Amino acid sequence: MPSNVKSSSYDCLIIQTYVDCLLESDYKTCKEAVKYSIILTFFVDVLHDFVSYSDVDECSSFEPGCSQKCVNHPGTYECTCDPTFFHLSTDNKTCTRNDKDPMWLFFAHGQSIWNISLSGGSFELQKAGLQKTAVLDVDVLERRIYYADVGSNSIERLNLDGTGTYPETLQKYDVDGVEGIAVDWIGRNLYSLRRTDVLVQTLDGRYRRTLYQGVMRLPRAIAAHPQKGMIFVSDWSSTAFIASAAMDGSSFTKIIVDRVTWPNALAVDIYADKIYWADAYNDVIELETELVSGVDGSGRHTIISDSGTVPHVFALTVADDSLYWSDWTYRGLLKADKLTGDNVTVVAQTALLPYGLKVFHLSLQPQFPSLCNTLGCEQLCLLGPERTAKCGCGEGYELHANGRNCTSNCDSKHIECGGSEAKCISMLYVCDGISHCNNHADEMKCPPRICLPGQFQCHDNKKCVAPGGLCDDVEDCFDSSDEKFCPPGFRTSTRSSHVNEMSARHL
Repeated sequence: MPSNVKSSSYDCLIIQTYVDCLLESDYKTCKEAVKYSIILTFFVDVLHDFVSYSDVDECSSFEPGCSQKCVNHPGTYECTCDPTFFHLSTDNKTCTRNDKDPMWLFFAHGQSIWNISLSGGSFELQKAGLQKTAVLDVDVLERRIYYADVGSNSIERLNLDGTGTYPETLQKYDVDGVEGIAVDWIGRNLYSLRRTDVLVQTLDGRYRRTLYQGVMRLPRAIAAHPQKGMIFVSDWSSTAFIASAAMDGSSFTKIIVDRVTWPNALAVDIYADKIYWADAYNDVIELETELVSGVDGSGRHTIISDSGTVPHVFALTVADDSLYWSDWTYRGLLKADKLTGDNVTVVAQTALLPYGLKVFHLSLQPQFPSLCNTLGCEQLCLLGPERTAKCGCGEGYELHANGRNCTSNCDSKHIECGGSEAKCISMLYVCDGISHCNNHADEMKCPPRICLPGQFQCHDNKKCVAPGGLCDDVEDCFDSSDEKFCPPGFRTSTRSSHVNEMSARHL
């Protein structure tokens, strides 16, 4: 027997199997050794291939149940938390806030705005006397609430500490039809949905421009993710969709177009990079996890699908490990686990229909270094994908060649307010009885008013036109002035989503 074959220890080499067992006395023993060696070698090779090339990414399956981020490792995974505000709990999945500061839930109630503790045990009225306020957002850094009152055709803000003008009016024109607002707490801008457009303005309302024109049909909700330079919007027309858009106006992409009918509510989980939405027609709350790598439907998951639990969600927000929403059927505010939909709880009942809601806490609007701090933009600084940013200009201005400053471009269809307020006002709002310029330039040298405030007075002073009659392709004025100064693509709409939804929804 060759020296490299030891029958007692079965030490056989695979390469020599054709000669290693020639001696009859050792044949049986050595034959078994060769067989075992071949099997063992094959098993090791297969195991090596499995470990090296066939690792299962548990994080992509949504099964790990991480509160925030899931990091895949060969053969396992790891849940991680943002260390600024959170730490990983002993279950190695849940992210627990480091501080114990209370969170507050602000919600719009039509004619008022309230805040409530997350337990539902404490209420406080923030603002009464409103006409029709359905959408709001918060700015934690400056402790303010932003809201649109479409009844008074205004966008306003409140200081939570009670200082300053109470409230402060930011916009008094082109507010009718606003369906959603979202605060960019990094770039210091306010995004809004109005009719077919997405608009952006500085938080003080001084500069405002159309960011995306004609991309919507029946807009409903908007949510911001400044860390990614993205906003998300929803449309509940006959071809309903949810879209992602760059905050600098560079891209607009429909990401959810199937199995969606009335996507009333949107909410971004900024730590998990997930977007939640509620469909008030299909009675579901869903989420999409693939916001960074691209949406292909594989990251879509249903959280709640029960007409008895979510019969008519209007607004949605996320904080820590919970979802909070307002529901018209329950006339209340509810919450549930954000990953499983379990533990549905009624936080509070409301006397009237509850509308928009937001949770107020520093951890929900974390600060981070931004190019807007160094670009030196004269008017608007717009965040973009991949932590980029660029300067922009308000309506009636164009960007200078230096990429930072803005030069006036007010045409014959606009009037420049002048003074410290560098903005252009459409001639549609000149001499309408309401000052849209701080220096009242739009109401100077006007003929005697024969119309009510807010109505359009035809330039021949012979007729009054309601706001809904402007730019509707019908010449109500004898001199056609109600159709003369319309911006490109601007047309009034006779349908209000908030009003028509109640009559259209089958409760």
